[in-house]
This record gives sequence, C-alpha cells and structure tokens, in this order.
Amino acid sequence: MPDEPRLAVESIAGQRPYQEDSVFAEILGDGRTLVAVADGMGGHAAGEIASALALETLLTAVQDGRPLGDAFRLANAQVHEKANEPGKQGMGTTLVAVLFDDGEYSVANVGDSRAYLVSERGIRRLTEDHSFVAEAMKRGQTEEEAMATPWRDALTRSIGTEGEVEVDVFGPFPLEQNAAFVVCSDGLYKTLSDDALLELFRQSGGARGAAQSMVTAAFDGGSDDNISVAVAEYGEVPREAAPSTMVLSYEPEGTSGEGGDGAVIAETDVTGGLPIAAVVAAVVILGIVLSIVLLAG
Repeated sequence: MPDEPRLAVESIAGQRPYQEDSVFAEILGDGRTLVAVADGMGGHAAGEIASALALETLLTAVQDGRPLGDAFRLANAQVHEKANEPGKQGMGTTLVAVLFDDGEYSVANVGDSRAYLVSERGIRRLTEDHSFVAEAMKRGQTEEEAMATPWRDALTRSIGTEGEVEVDVFGPFPLEQNAAFVVCSDGLYKTLSDDALLELFRQSGGARGAAQSMVTAAFDGGSDDNISVAVAEYGEVPREAAPSTMVLSYEPEGTSGEGGDGAVIAETDVTGGLPIAAVVAAVVILGIVLSIVLLAG
C-alpha cells in the first residue's frame, strides 16, 4: 500500500469580487483520502452556497460508505432542493473528486472542473469536460473557434440545476507510487496549458509549492475567474529544481479581505535563493573587514 499522501490546497478569488469555489483535501477517519473541487455559479451568495453544500454533502456521503457516483447524485439533490429557495434560483456548481482507497483511486466529475495525473511519464487528464466547448470540439470545431462563441462558458452538465444528473465515474485504478493528482477549477487550466501545469509542478519543491505556483501563474497570466487547486502526491514525482521560499501576495482589484474579501498571502516555491548561513557569513566577514579598515585609519 502506498504511503499517506502529501496534500495541499490553494484557492483565491483572483480578479473576481467574490469567491464561489470550494476546495477539500483530507485523509478521512477510515484511512481513505478525498480530494475535491467545486466551482459554484449563480451569483455571489448562491454560487458560494452551491459549491460549499455540494462538497459538504459529498464528504458526508463518502464517510457514510456511499459509492462516489451515489455521493455525487446526493449532492445534486441537495443543491437542487436548496436552489428552490428565494434568491437561489438557478444556482449550481461543478464538482470533481478523487477518492483514494487501499491502493486504488476512483474519479468522478460533473461540469468542467478537472483532475490530472502527474508522473514521470508526464501529465494526463483523468476527466472529460461537460461544456459547450468540449462538445463543439467533439463535433470538429477547433478550441479557438469554440472559445470565440458567446457560449464558451456554458456547461452541458452541472450539480443542482436539474433534479437528476449524469455522473462520470472512472475506476477504480491501481495507485502507482511516485504519482500526483491535481484537481482544479477552470480558472486554472483556461489560463495554463497542460504542458505549463506539468512544468510548474516539476519546478516546485513539493505538493504545497506546486499548488501555490500554479495558482500564482494563472493569476499572473490573466485568469479572470476564481482559481482553485488541490494536490495529492504519493511518493516522489521527479522534479527539476531545488526550492527556496518567498512570499507572494494576491490583491485582486476591487477586493479587500481574505477569500475574495481581501488579499490572500501565500508562500510558494521558487529557485535561486541563497542559503541563510551563507548570507550571515558574508555579513560577518564584511563587518570584520570594515573594522580593520577603520582601525587602520
């Protein structure tokens, strides 16, 4: 059985005035691990409620022993019922999750949030988008053509907008060692290509650094959406650089406060930093030299 995973999450409102994404990554009480992302829609309060309720229902259902597909359908029913309340009509959310259980993993998704597998062989997407763009590309359009239409952000499936929903479930598959799973909202991958995600992962110093550097790159790359990612890494995925640490700040225009109400401060992995001991030694030596010069004068 593989060792316990190293988990990390990162989620910011980005350029949006509010946060509608919800993220989850935890080792459950029975030893299984659940990693999930939900990207809410329907306006400030409604989208936030939809994504949070979907994740809460998913977690409770999985803890109760329900299969992943059934847990998604229960989440759909709960969000759909909530959407009948005043001010919440039409709200919904995407939902993608990876469940790790005794050396195996299963994946489920509804909407266009994604799951990727990263290993020494590269990066591979584990889910299929349920969106207008994905359907248009299946019919032969290029991604550029599909993205140029007014329906480029439209979903063909989502959690909560209908009384019933079709859920894509994949697996279970054997869990290989030295593999990482990246689960994210579209605010990440619509700005960063698969190759860019792989490069950022390989240049990071670990799961936390990977999550933070991906979100930073998407924000700096002009993503106009909430940006969320969760990472679960087993073993050691090959990396290309040794990490050091710096602090980055996200200050989306028009916000003031954490999680969409202000700035979110995050540490991320970068390269090129000097060891602290070397810096201290240099300062000490400089001080000695200056003292000698002054005494000689």
